[in-house]
Formats: sequence, structure tokens, C-alpha cells
Amino acid sequence: MARRYWLLGLALFAAIAVVWAGQGDRARSAIELAPAAAQAPRISPSAATSPTPHAPAPTIPLLQPAPKPSIAIPTAPPIAPASTAPPLPLVGNYTDPAGRFKVGVLQDFKVSPLAGSVLVESGDGQLAYAVVAQAQPYGGAIGLTPGADADNLAKVAATVFQRGEGFQPGVPQPEAGGGVVLDWTGSLTIAGKAQPVGGVVLVRPTARQILLLIVTATETGAARVPGAIAALAPTLQ
Repeated sequence: MARRYWLLGLALFAAIAVVWAGQGDRARSAIELAPAAAQAPRISPSAATSPTPHAPAPTIPLLQPAPKPSIAIPTAPPIAPASTAPPLPLVGNYTDPAGRFKVGVLQDFKVSPLAGSVLVESGDGQLAYAVVAQAQPYGGAIGLTPGADADNLAKVAATVFQRGEGFQPGVPQPEAGGGVVLDWTGSLTIAGKAQPVGGVVLVRPTARQILLLIVTATETGAARVPGAIAALAPTLQ
């Protein structure tokens, strides 16, 4: 089973403005001279205020606003977990000595710490998984919005594992833990003979780093990959 994993990296803003203006106004007054009180016509208060019975005030119809049409806003479907298969049993967790990551340990699997990583293998050698902690690119973390940056996270996985034998990643899919999951295929040379291998890569970003969990299986162990991912995805942190 392959025991070596390589590291590399990559990298990726906005501004706003506001304007204000105002104005003022002036007031003026005027004085009118009234004629002498003796010459002003005498107006009866009742005559001045009584309305003409034959001239009713016109009525102005009120304009009613048109009803606004209701618009249904579609809601995004929930993001699926990395795997919906029944999870394989766990016996505990492995914590990186430098505190970079934590991952579950599957039952009857052997743990082999590596420099900056860990390799966990099944007893029959048909299934294994490893975790790599990749630093976030300087100048802006990627993948922190669920469902976004899926392609960039997939590129990180391809960069980290591209030196594997024929590593070919599939299409990345968002997963409920905030990262992406993608199938992969490749080959493994044992005793000078190449045999096909494959599995799943789970890429999960944090503010400081990107965690990559790769599950590798031979053709014999391929049926256990979905259950392995279902068990390990909730433990990866």
C-alpha cells in the first residue's frame, strides 16, 4: 500500500465609497394696505361660511395600489454527507502529535505515524487511509463557505497527491462537513507489478489549514470504501 504523500500549495478582494450633498431655502414677507374700515363692505358671517346648496364639493376617487405578486424564493437543498453508507466500526481516534488534525481509527486497523501525516492500514492490506494537513495559502483562506470553492479544493487534492502512480481525481461534490469529496483512481506497483487502486479523497478546510483524508483500496477492498468514509468523515478535524 502506498505510504508516501507530498505537499505543495496555491493562492487568491474589494472596496466601497459614499457621497453626500445638501441645500437650503429662503423665506420672505409682504405687507398689504387695507382700505378704510368705513368703505369696506359689510359681510355677514353666515353668508360667508354657508355653502351653496346647489354646488356640492366634487369627490376625488382614491387610487388603490395594485397588489404585489407573491414570489416564491427557492431554498437550497441540504448538502449530503460524504457517504450515506453504513459506517465501519471505530475503536478510537488518532491525534497528530503537533495538534494539526484528528481522525478516527477503524477497528482492526494498524496505525503508523509519518512525518506530518499518518497511515492507517487494514490487517489484510486491501484498504488504507492517510491524513495530510496542508497550510492555507498566504493572503486568503479558501473553501470556508460551504459549497463554494469546490474546484479550488479539488486542485489542492490533485496537487498534494499528483505524484502518486496515475492519480486521477473525479468531480468534487460538496459534503455536509464543509468540504468536498471526490472519487479517484490510480495504480500501485507491488513487486514490479502494477495493479489498479482507487478510493475517495475528503478535503475539509479550516481557517488555518486544509485537511485531506485519502482512502485507498485495491479491487478486493473497494466495497469497504463507502463505509470507511462514512465512519471517518465525522471524526476528521
